[in-house]
Amino acid sequence: MPVDSTVPLTDAELTAAVRELVSDAPVEEVYRRHRSAVLSYARTCCRDPHTAEDLVSEAFARTLQAVRAGGGPEAAWRPYLLTVVRRIAADWAGTARRTELSADFEQWLSNLPDTPEAESSEERILRLEDTSLVIRAFRSLPERWQAVLWHTAVEEEPASTVAALLGMGASGVGSLASRAREGLREAYLAVHVESTSSSEECRRYSSLLGAAVRRTGRRPNKDLDRHLAQCAHCRHALVELTDLNERLGSALPTAVLLWGGSGYVAARMAEAGASAAGAAIAPGTPDGTGWWPPAAGSPLRSPALAGGVVTAIAIALLIMPMPFGDHNDGASPSRVAPTVTDVEPPQPVTVTVTPSQQTPSGQAKPSVKASGTASGKPAKPSPTGADLGTVTWSGTLRNAGINTKCVEPAGTAIVQNTCNGSKDQVWQTVSSKNDKDYRWLRNAATGECIDYGAATYHHGTTDKNVIDVGMCPCRTDREGQLFRFDPWWGENDGSYLVRAELKDGKPWDEMQLGMLDWWEGGDPPPETNAPVVLIYNYYNAPRLRYRLGGP
Repeated sequence: MPVDSTVPLTDAELTAAVRELVSDAPVEEVYRRHRSAVLSYARTCCRDPHTAEDLVSEAFARTLQAVRAGGGPEAAWRPYLLTVVRRIAADWAGTARRTELSADFEQWLSNLPDTPEAESSEERILRLEDTSLVIRAFRSLPERWQAVLWHTAVEEEPASTVAALLGMGASGVGSLASRAREGLREAYLAVHVESTSSSEECRRYSSLLGAAVRRTGRRPNKDLDRHLAQCAHCRHALVELTDLNERLGSALPTAVLLWGGSGYVAARMAEAGASAAGAAIAPGTPDGTGWWPPAAGSPLRSPALAGGVVTAIAIALLIMPMPFGDHNDGASPSRVAPTVTDVEPPQPVTVTVTPSQQTPSGQAKPSVKASGTASGKPAKPSPTGADLGTVTWSGTLRNAGINTKCVEPAGTAIVQNTCNGSKDQVWQTVSSKNDKDYRWLRNAATGECIDYGAATYHHGTTDKNVIDVGMCPCRTDREGQLFRFDPWWGENDGSYLVRAELKDGKPWDEMQLGMLDWWEGGDPPPETNAPVVLIYNYYNAPRLRYRLGGP
């Protein structure tokens, strides 16, 4: 099966050619197509570019060996290779090469949940992968569907490029992607029902979850609401399914990669933007994200080096043991394909509110920076003496569902009242020195911060569906006071989800600021002092999102 035909081989045809061992040409073509993406991700795991190159070489060698043994990817090479990178990096953490891994990656590994039995980092990851509903759903899809989802939603490649990988016309890519998206939703619901955490009642309501994520202005199902209030398993499923439905481009890499999904997407978008502009991306330095974009003329993109690496991979194939166990049995790709877990939450789009917001596709969003902001100036210490960091934005939090209502403190509570331009309704986001994604939300009038560290259940119940928030002195330990701003892409209305910092095992996981009376079909909220709480993102309700306004 020659690869120098005038018609490029699809990824599936390259898989067959690699297995036939006709020549090195199929290996070289696989390497050419996927090396840049794999290297972008390897940099998130490594301290320097040279180590990243080593990681890429080993990932290709292991994957190609699995393919030649009858396993490995068939048509979805990209997500497979990327997850192999992360697995190898986790394996290195138990060897002398751990000093070559990035500090952020090591920290992520150290935060993985432990079990009573002693486990290596790789074993913990494999166990977590096996319990993920997202990966079980994704891997149950035909590989053509996996590939089209990854290359269209995550990589945002043009239809002509994706068509060449799949061996179809460019006009059919959109239709295939649409079927694949629906297939992923259905597969997720299927594995949700099959999961050991599902009860008979969960199975009864599972069909309604799919309908819930598609609701637009329709009256929610009260029976489902009651079940969700009592069942954390189905609440989590609704959140994940909503992310897959509305934010597939960020939710999918987060799930598949476990580590560094948002960093990978950012690197790929930067790389694509530089290519489109015909300009070199200057080599950078580590900035906490762990990746360094190579210059367009960098040796990392040299054809000569690529040929040398392919030769090194070919040699490695002869001496390397089978990856991840012996799979020389023609097993289906799902047995040997890298898998995922839901341990790492959907990673945020880092938001520092500036005059120019951009969507993941690079399109500019309207400015949300308030006039008269203190952006960039050192934050004044709060009355408690906590010197936090730098103010990155100052303005009002205006409810997206009731645009006349703004967030303000009322004693120790947080409420919404009619927007009036008072200082009580002005909030400042103060950067956390140890976390680029999260901010304190400090009130300009009181100097205190919104706090959910006490985590008291609403009205004193044990219902984890609603968590009270309040005003407290700002704390430098950051626990229970940090939020991130996720731009809402659903209607592109300029609103944000103000999410609490995610903490494993804490009751506020996946929760966000919003009105207690979030349901538009229910009783109207009070005219004054409408309560604000931490709550789940039910039905993408507008009352659970905020627009950023001027003071």
